[in-house]
Amino acid sequence: MARANRIQFNVRSAFARTRAHELATLTGMTVTQVVEDALRAYVPPGAKTTVGRLVPHGRILVLPSTGPTISLADADEALDAVRERDRGD
Repeated sequence: MARANRIQFNVRSAFARTRAHELATLTGMTVTQVVEDALRAYVPPGAKTTVGRLVPHGRILVLPSTGPTISLADADEALDAVRERDRGD
């Protein structure tokens, strides 16, 4: 007779156990489903993630640049020109 493969995961944190049960009650999921969903969604800090064409830039995901690089001085100059034009000076 084949033995059942019973996997057990013990959590010794009172907070984690209570919170998992609260979330299971709120969502209608089982505690196992809540824990599995949370583990699938977890991304450790510092882990490099990419989503489609987005790439990490600091703590956010951005589209990589395909055009020319614009310096801060060039951007400020363009903004000043537009402001001057809009003021009518």
